Amino acid sequence: MTHWTRCRKPASILMTVVLFFSVATTGVFGFGTTRVQAQEPAPEQAEASVQAASPEETRFLQLYNQLKDPSNGYFSPEGIPYHSVETLMSEAPDYGHMTTSEAYSYWLWLEVLYGHYTGDWSKLEAAWDNMEKYIIPVNEGDGKEEQPTMSYYNPNSPATYAAEYSQPDRYPSQLSGQYAAGRDPLDAELKATYGNNQTYLMHWLLDVDNWYGFGNLLNPSHTATYVNTFQRGEQESVWEAIPHPSQDDKSFGKPGEGFMTLFTKENQAPAAQWRYTNATDADARAVQAMYWAKELGYDNEVYLNKAEKMGDYLRYGMYDKYFQQIGSAADGSPAAGTGKNASHYLMAWYTAWGGGLGQSGNWAWRIGASHAHQGYQNVVAAYALSDPDGGLIPDSPTAGQDWDTSLKRQLEFYTWLQSAEGAIAGGATNSWDGAYKAYPAGTSTFYGMAYDDAPVYHDPPSNNWFGMQAWPVERIAELYYILASKGDTSSENFRMAKQVVTKWIDWSMDYVFVDQKPVTDADGYYLDEQGNRVLGGQNPQIATVSAPGDFWIPSNLEWEGQPDTWNGFGNHTGNPGLRAVTKNPGQDTGVLGSYIKALTFFAAATKAENGSYTPLGGEAEQLAKSLLDTAWGHNDGVGITKPEARADYYRYFTKEIYFPAGWSGKSGQGNTIPGTNTVPSDPAKGGNGVYASYSDVRPDIKNDPAWSYLEDKYNTSWNPQTQKWENGAPEFTYHRFWSQVDMATAYAEYDRLINGGGGGPVEPVAPKAPGNLKAVPGDAQVSLTWSKSSGADSYTVKRAETSGGPYTNVATISETSYVDLDVVNDTTYYYVVSAANEVGSSPDSVEVSAKPTEAPTPVEGDLKLQYRTNDTNPDDNQIRAQFRIVNTGEESVALSDVKLRYYFTVDGDQAQQFHCDYAVIGSGKVTGSFVKLNESKDGADYYLEVGFTSDAGTLAPGADTGDIQVRFNKADWSNYSEADDFSYDGTKTAYADWERVPLYLNGSLVWGLEP
Repeated sequence: MTHWTRCRKPASILMTVVLFFSVATTGVFGFGTTRVQAQEPAPEQAEASVQAASPEETRFLQLYNQLKDPSNGYFSPEGIPYHSVETLMSEAPDYGHMTTSEAYSYWLWLEVLYGHYTGDWSKLEAAWDNMEKYIIPVNEGDGKEEQPTMSYYNPNSPATYAAEYSQPDRYPSQLSGQYAAGRDPLDAELKATYGNNQTYLMHWLLDVDNWYGFGNLLNPSHTATYVNTFQRGEQESVWEAIPHPSQDDKSFGKPGEGFMTLFTKENQAPAAQWRYTNATDADARAVQAMYWAKELGYDNEVYLNKAEKMGDYLRYGMYDKYFQQIGSAADGSPAAGTGKNASHYLMAWYTAWGGGLGQSGNWAWRIGASHAHQGYQNVVAAYALSDPDGGLIPDSPTAGQDWDTSLKRQLEFYTWLQSAEGAIAGGATNSWDGAYKAYPAGTSTFYGMAYDDAPVYHDPPSNNWFGMQAWPVERIAELYYILASKGDTSSENFRMAKQVVTKWIDWSMDYVFVDQKPVTDADGYYLDEQGNRVLGGQNPQIATVSAPGDFWIPSNLEWEGQPDTWNGFGNHTGNPGLRAVTKNPGQDTGVLGSYIKALTFFAAATKAENGSYTPLGGEAEQLAKSLLDTAWGHNDGVGITKPEARADYYRYFTKEIYFPAGWSGKSGQGNTIPGTNTVPSDPAKGGNGVYASYSDVRPDIKNDPAWSYLEDKYNTSWNPQTQKWENGAPEFTYHRFWSQVDMATAYAEYDRLINGGGGGPVEPVAPKAPGNLKAVPGDAQVSLTWSKSSGADSYTVKRAETSGGPYTNVATISETSYVDLDVVNDTTYYYVVSAANEVGSSPDSVEVSAKPTEAPTPVEGDLKLQYRTNDTNPDDNQIRAQFRIVNTGEESVALSDVKLRYYFTVDGDQAQQFHCDYAVIGSGKVTGSFVKLNESKDGADYYLEVGFTSDAGTLAPGADTGDIQVRFNKADWSNYSEADDFSYDGTKTAYADWERVPLYLNGSLVWGLEP
């Protein structure tokens, strides 16, 4: 059984943006799929000729080939990785066939590990070349200057101040110069080192197929076009952003103004200009990948030097937005920086730069960012760029020292932000509210910066997504491994890295499950076995239900309190006042990949430090293995993925995108924006203008192959009054490039670090006994199911007529279910199952029994009952059922005359509570009452009678009631045992006629069976 058990716990616990992203079956793409055939062999399918030495290596190479297979559609005709194979998508990129610097950095990581396994490093170099050509806006040798006026930049006056605001409605922001910018201390040494100051960093967002239609103004031979979105404060989500060209000569947007006047305003019309924004974590990941390439034997100095140069310019991400002194604005009076005193030495959310176009374009500007998010820090990149053993120290004279300071500062940052549970809180800012306001009294500080639980964006809060935990802590686990492997086990940097990652791993493993699904309430809170919310704390006992073949990891967190003001590692308190509540188990495969790598590097680090795995390291390694094995079962031939319910997609249709009064212009798709189909803006948000919708601004989205599905779902399911999807949210199956690379590299890193890097086959072992064996009797048959045993090739079903045997082998099969037809009614049979592979057989499973009986003939009338359930654990503290009543007759039926009965055993008689969680007709119109049978029946001593109120309406001929979702529990939340309940069938996960829930019309049985 591939569940995860943390044996060291007191009881056995089953385990299991603005810029960046939140998160399939049998080879079928989900809605929104658009395949694009690459015209050149740059991202061709790279068939690996190396004989794989382990399942993990084999799977890495299979995923690699899936990603590179042109028919799967991951790459554009120019060889650029799309954000997603599918197109109808709205997250950081608001269209699936855009891409990000994030995707490029993941591509490099993929090719590094491919080079490790095959010795072919040409794919890594080709990826860097493509990155340099299409998303690093420099003259890559084709004579096209993509930063044409950077040489006019004045480092003593980097940019003109404009305040940030809490709502997009308050934009454009006046370029006021209220606070004079400080001095840029890097420009002179970068010019001296490289001969110019053209920034060697990626712009974060690329319209790969020129879907927006703006075109690449400075390099027209490229289809891919630099665009941007988020520009209007912390509340601006992807649903409120206005896409615009990064090279704006005013051909689009408002006549004479372009798009600039949506974001900033001046005393005259804005000049034509170019402007780029860098996401620091993506470039840091590119450096991180090149560090590992070097460690794994890559030695081409040409490309290693490019990584060093990228790291040199990446230091701009360490600076306050307007180069103000760090901490100087605590009282609301910022002071201009005079050098490195404007550096917080962290990876800020972005850095940006730009300049003029045309005859009057002899100017340029540069800004850093005042907000530092924990999710963007990269201690491996800092190590590589600062330590001689890291081997990538840039050429500029102060770069190595800056990165050395940054490495320690980042580790201190994580220590400062770690909650009492182990999760990492948001970050810090040097500019409160984006306007250098005075810090609120009592605000915790870090080197003078104010604590911020959700830096940068608030829709949704920037630190509620578990991915923002897994991404950076995986890098800390890498550093722990690097330092331990090199014998550095006593430095303060080592001690901080080890402490942070150990506590985080210990916390996170409590909320990760394999083959089991954690029980949550309607608001996504984990529940314990008593049905109480788990609101943080140490070693929580999470209730679970069986979910064979599935994995569950956290999706979101909530935060309380703040860390104590930082006063050095030696004085760290452990932050008793900073608490995290873990919520919303999910199945984000990309985050899963990063999480597995965190487990893997942590486990390997404990072994490198101690000579063998620590107990926690051993648990981490085993969990990583279980997750990898389980994830592979969700590979649909294109990648590893799970369907997603996108509850936020109603926002495609709502009017949320703010345009100031009088602003009207032309988009690249040919429409006038905002157009006439708008609504007045909300004065309470501080603006005077109108709101348009996503499709008003981007009308070509209506041509997407998945649009009709989404639109129909919206029209038939979304209730604007309740703000709920009454008939279920739209579901999509996405193949995100970064997500697939995260999974592919998880297999490779596990193989490299745990299996020895493909140095030979792992010695196989016999499987463990199958778990969760269930036997359901039928008419002259018994249906058996069990959980998969890791490493099993086959299963043997054994039967006896006496408990304890002797058993007779009934069948040997490869599946995890079997229907025994060689039985007779009214005889009790006893079953066990064993697993086997080439090494040997497992012990027998726990015994179960079943007594097949002749099925009575059900009553059939003009009504019938359909049933399904997602309650696949028959031994938990709630019974959940979903019903649909169908009128097959020729006359309407008043629902108030109809009742259904669900028969069950109470397993400990006491008061019970009924809940209708959802009904198409309205949950308030559904009633439930419990009736105890005078005499217990086979599978029942109670029934739940579900009825309808007088205002529930009628059921027309041929119609059905739609979903009726109910659940019930005992007052003390003790468990039921449903396996033998008359009306329960855990295999019915889709609606089907079910005679064991009888229907009554005016008190007479008209459908089904009574026990």
